[in-house]
Amino acid sequence: MLRKLLTIALPAVLAAQASNAQQIFTFSQFMKHNFVFNPAAAGANEQSSVGGTYRKMWTGFNGGPQTTFLYGDTYFDKKNTGVAVVLYDDKTGPTARSAAQVNLSYSVQLDGQGRRLMLGFAGQLMQYRINKAAIADDLPNDPLLAANGNTIKGDAAAGVYYRSKNFNLGFAVQNIIQTKFNYIKTAANPEGRLYRHYYITSNYSLKVDEDNTLVPNAMVLFVPGFPAEASGGLMLDHKDVVWFGFNYRLKQSYTAYVGVKVDHKLAIGYAYDQYNSPLSLFDDGSGGHEISLRYFFKK
Repeated sequence: MLRKLLTIALPAVLAAQASNAQQIFTFSQFMKHNFVFNPAAAGANEQSSVGGTYRKMWTGFNGGPQTTFLYGDTYFDKKNTGVAVVLYDDKTGPTARSAAQVNLSYSVQLDGQGRRLMLGFAGQLMQYRINKAAIADDLPNDPLLAANGNTIKGDAAAGVYYRSKNFNLGFAVQNIIQTKFNYIKTAANPEGRLYRHYYITSNYSLKVDEDNTLVPNAMVLFVPGFPAEASGGLMLDHKDVVWFGFNYRLKQSYTAYVGVKVDHKLAIGYAYDQYNSPLSLFDDGSGGHEISLRYFFKK
């Protein structure tokens, strides 16, 4: 019964996406992957790296959101330039989106102490898909069944990122072009499009002693027409080898995460999300899991 209800609700989800709803996936360990949302942060840590993350939300729901993305970034000192590539696949019920994004950043050195202002731009190519067979039985008259279930679109992103030894602050905007996509275009279903997403991220490293560092962090997401989303929390890092932390996404979820770095090269992280109602009203329906692997190439 729950699966059928979720399937029937999906046209409303698509309608929300075509208006002002959030259209870009989120993840809990955002502080570890700033360049995914902000192209200016490409190469910010000045170490080449490659990695991947898998995220599964609402684990008790068939068709709950799941996201897989692969990424890599590097920094060219002599050119003051960073490059990052992000590939992802994002699925919710019968809908899916795959994309490839290339980020370029340029750093303006502010002093000899590592402070710099980074400017970034990104281009993205996306494929949207609807599995019409998954909704045909429950919604035989839905206009989506007569629409094209596969479309390819492009868009862009830009950002600025302030980087220092202890403090990082970034501002970025995704979906600058606000690309149109027309699954259904009628008087009752006006033309849909992507909407701009604005991000502000920050974190500060506070040395507790020789081995331990506290890192307060925050992210604010704003989509015009919808209330702003805010996430924040605190992480404890021990010798850049082991870390754990807790975050809270305002009115949505609590997150606990932990990670370890092997030989200062291979970082392994895990996060668990507990969502607030109404999802928490369902048995086993409110949890989310996220696991990430990232390998750093030492200079």
